[in-house]
Amino acid sequence: MEKKIPKSIPGTAYSAQNGQLLVSSGIPSLDTLLGGGLPVGTVVLIEEDFHGSYSKLILKYFIVEGIVSNHSTLIASQDVNPSNIIKELPAVIDSDLEPEKVLKSPGVSDKMKIAFRYQHLPTNNGARQTVKQIGHIYDLSKNISLADIENSDICYWTGQRIEHGSRTYSNPAYNALLKSIRNKIKDGKFFLKDSPEKRTVLRIGIHSLGSPMWLPHRKSLHSIDSTRDLDKFIFCLRALVRSAYAVALVTIPTHLYHEISLDRCIHSSDIAIRLQAFSGTELERNQSLAEYNGFFYLTKLAAINSLASKHPGSMEYAFKLRRKKFSIDLLHLPPDIQDDTDSKSDHLPQFGCAISTLKHLDF
Repeated sequence: MEKKIPKSIPGTAYSAQNGQLLVSSGIPSLDTLLGGGLPVGTVVLIEEDFHGSYSKLILKYFIVEGIVSNHSTLIASQDVNPSNIIKELPAVIDSDLEPEKVLKSPGVSDKMKIAFRYQHLPTNNGARQTVKQIGHIYDLSKNISLADIENSDICYWTGQRIEHGSRTYSNPAYNALLKSIRNKIKDGKFFLKDSPEKRTVLRIGIHSLGSPMWLPHRKSLHSIDSTRDLDKFIFCLRALVRSAYAVALVTIPTHLYHEISLDRCIHSSDIAIRLQAFSGTELERNQSLAEYNGFFYLTKLAAINSLASKHPGSMEYAFKLRRKKFSIDLLHLPPDIQDDTDSKSDHLPQFGCAISTLKHLDF
């Protein structure tokens, strides 16, 4: 039996590379880096920065893009009230008020002069423009209107009333959240087998999963139980999302977990991103990194409908936060220029008895 593919879903586009249905993350630079957007049916794992401010900002972009695109949203958190996150979402605007500037090194011209035989060769930037822009532009200095929030399908989960235990998880909150997600998918007819009158996408945003608020209530349990709960939850969430028109974005305070347990969580996810902020570190005083706020690492990319995952290569990326926008750029470092006094002294001619002006004679 041939599967019926919906003709048009608001806020989505099909990838020209693998035919995968994509949704925007809300950040145009991140969509470009991922090959057009987030594939539907995947789980995105974000390793939080130490303070968790930048990862929370990416989660806000993800949620507000769903509201503007008329997608259903389920937001879960035990650290903060999910309704407060919704109230802090940025407002959508028509045009970019802070266009990105191309960083240039001193003394470098606008167009690099290269051999004529390489001037007309295609570049990697052109290969990334295979998917049309499906996202919107937002202003961080303004908040979304209450009317847009009230007219949207938003489901909140706090997990404060969970008292019964679970055989699968040491903390029953994980099991309760999975049941809430499954019920939302079932009631909203987001499963692939469902045939609703108007097809849409469910966005699942989970803030700071595995934080100290998610620890088991029983003191006799070892910390390894919480690690197993986290890995098992992501694995089950991936299986649940894969069978529906849904995409999940989960932020995790990975600095609280061991590297081995973190690798298991990355293996269970589809896309893994790590944020390393400069605040509070030695890199904060580095003049070469003054334009940025931290490093952006793309640890894993989804390989759905393809034999190998798309990867940008060995290039390094950094993120920067301005007053009105958050963006991810290719890291450009200025050339290593030595001290002018040392360079000038090496080239100054020397005069005097038994002093040669030539230090080395090369043939």
